[in-house]
Amino acid sequence: MPDIPVTERLRRSALVIWALIGAFVLAAVVLWLAAQVRIIWLPLVFAGGLVVILNPIVRALERIAVPRAIGTLFGFVVMAAILAAVGFLVVPAVREQATEFGSALPGIYDQIVEFLRDSGQRFGIDLGPVWTSETIREWVQDPANQQSIQELIGGFGSGAGRLLAGITEVVAVVGLAPVLAFYILLDLPRTKAMVLELSPPRLRDEVAYVGSQMGRALGAFVRGQLLVATFVGVLSALALLLFDLPFWLIIGIATGLLNLVPLVGPFFGAAMAATVALLQARPSVAVIIVLMFTLIQQIDNHVITPLVQRTRVRLSPLVIVLALIAGGSVAGLLGVVIAVPAVTMVRIVAGHVWRTRVLGESWAEASEKMLETTEPPDRFLGRQVRRRDVQPRLFDTAELGAEDLAGPDTPAPTTTAR
Repeated sequence: MPDIPVTERLRRSALVIWALIGAFVLAAVVLWLAAQVRIIWLPLVFAGGLVVILNPIVRALERIAVPRAIGTLFGFVVMAAILAAVGFLVVPAVREQATEFGSALPGIYDQIVEFLRDSGQRFGIDLGPVWTSETIREWVQDPANQQSIQELIGGFGSGAGRLLAGITEVVAVVGLAPVLAFYILLDLPRTKAMVLELSPPRLRDEVAYVGSQMGRALGAFVRGQLLVATFVGVLSALALLLFDLPFWLIIGIATGLLNLVPLVGPFFGAAMAATVALLQARPSVAVIIVLMFTLIQQIDNHVITPLVQRTRVRLSPLVIVLALIAGGSVAGLLGVVIAVPAVTMVRIVAGHVWRTRVLGESWAEASEKMLETTEPPDRFLGRQVRRRDVQPRLFDTAELGAEDLAGPDTPAPTTTAR
């Protein structure tokens, strides 16, 4: 191989350096623009979640010759009916328990203070003057403290402004997300076709294949998380109801919602339930509840999740925790919500490029190393389930054969049970 002249090497190095500088500048500009319009991102993310949930229904209706607009409208009507039914059944009980919790809050606070005081005395730790609910009430009613109370209320004023901004954002999510999801669902086939048309012809098949992997993993994750959260919330509420613990429904709902964030929900739910049991002087019940929540988590990890998330990207718990921390520090609630799906998408794209371009693997081999596929059991509830090796495709307009999906001079992709 002939030696490359020094000037040519310097020129190439300069090009690489300037390309990296340009990439960093472009990323900074994009992040700045995204921060300026950050109010749209949360509705857009939730709209994407609605699209992932409803798109299978719309596609199933399309296969029986139902127009996409009618299928989309039908999906939203069904979802609204389900939410209305759940609200009709749950909201009265939640309102009643919330009222009870508000009435019991001073007593709960006093019990926690008493527990801390007794624990400090047991270990020889002086906690100093401890504020009970009665001392707080007396301090508020003392005329000498009115100036301090006014300053405290003034400090809450800025917090109220932030709270109002948060409420506005929630209203924006509730109002805009369904509208955005409706139009995204309508235009989804055209959007997919446009993405393929904008791709270089020689990469078009590969873009379609990688897009199918991303859609497959993202859809399984979102739908699976919702089903798993519902399962965990219902079982947690029933377990607390079994022991006649107060606020069982509120704790169950909170556990299910927190379960949408991986590795978080069951631990917080068990901590809340055990705290309530301890405040009722029922330590044995607290231990049993912790064990029951652990059992629920094990059933979730080893039975429910493999059934509802048949396709998963292999991410270690360390990566998930770091992604949640980074997402929360960068974008707050929005960052926590999208952290794991974003890492999943990056893992698929980066892993495919590295394994096919650097390691020389085929498309199917790269997918097999990144995606974990769980086949349905041969028999479920006493009925025979027919196995089908179907390659899901995100891009409906791409008519790809087996040789196209496998890539040049490579075997066709297969789905391997694990």
